[in-house]
Amino acid sequence: MKVLLIGANGFAGRYLRRELENNSYEVICVDAVTSDPSVRRIDMLDPEASEELIKETAPDYIFNLAGQAAPSISWEKVLLTMHLNIDISVNILEAVRKHCPKARVILIGSANQYDGSKAADGVISEETPLNNTSPYDISKNTQEELVRMMVRRYDLDVIMTRSFNHIGPGQRPGFVVTDYCKRIVSLERGEIDTFTFGNLDSWRDFSDVRDVVRAYRLIAENGVKNEIYNIGSGKSFYIRDIIGKLVELSPKAMEKVTLPPRLPDDELVHVRADISKLRSVCDFEPEYDVFETIKDVLEEYRQL
Repeated sequence: MKVLLIGANGFAGRYLRRELENNSYEVICVDAVTSDPSVRRIDMLDPEASEELIKETAPDYIFNLAGQAAPSISWEKVLLTMHLNIDISVNILEAVRKHCPKARVILIGSANQYDGSKAADGVISEETPLNNTSPYDISKNTQEELVRMMVRRYDLDVIMTRSFNHIGPGQRPGFVVTDYCKRIVSLERGEIDTFTFGNLDSWRDFSDVRDVVRAYRLIAENGVKNEIYNIGSGKSFYIRDIIGKLVELSPKAMEKVTLPPRLPDDELVHVRADISKLRSVCDFEPEYDVFETIKDVLEEYRQL
């Protein structure tokens, strides 16, 4: 089976490529910026280029991992966020309906779309109400509504995800684990004397990126047409515990910084994904230990 992987050079894209190739798929890789000769350099914001690509390759599956993935950046780059998170998906579906209407398209959304305050006991299901509190949220929610409209009109085969936090080597700074890994390594190298902590008092669902991309493959193979799936671990992790483990892995950090005190567990909502739908349809269970994953991330930052 032939897969078109858009956003192949991104964090999750590189892992998904490996997951697909290890499962005997022919993978055609595309990214807007690349120096890798095995990845085609194509700007999917260009509707003509998108159409020509999909017409030529006629894939069985299309994964769109391209986009602007940081809610904080969306406030600084509102229009870019809208274009990347909406226009690319529309360009893909326009080309699919014309040239390969039987292809299955997997579009990646985010847990940031949810209004966590409306989740019972912090458990977020696909039915939890959505947020519109940042340009990023709005871009992803608008993407979903436009896609639903096109699916109804043209009878396309689309699956959408709402993916929770995922971590692993290769993730850029700008996320909680990578930012603290960067600080710890700077401390170890003597570039800084100490650092302070931001607010660590929240519980969130974290997964190893390898579990996440395996879930993407499984929903492509087994998921129900035009459904939305939460992708996560189904477990809640206290961010202070994750950062505390990173500090424990560094004698220098243990010497130079002091973690804020741990709050009682019952004072905070234990936010986690309800992945029962993913489990039932795809027989999915996470395989990787998040606390082992963060060790790998820290070690990678030490090698940079």
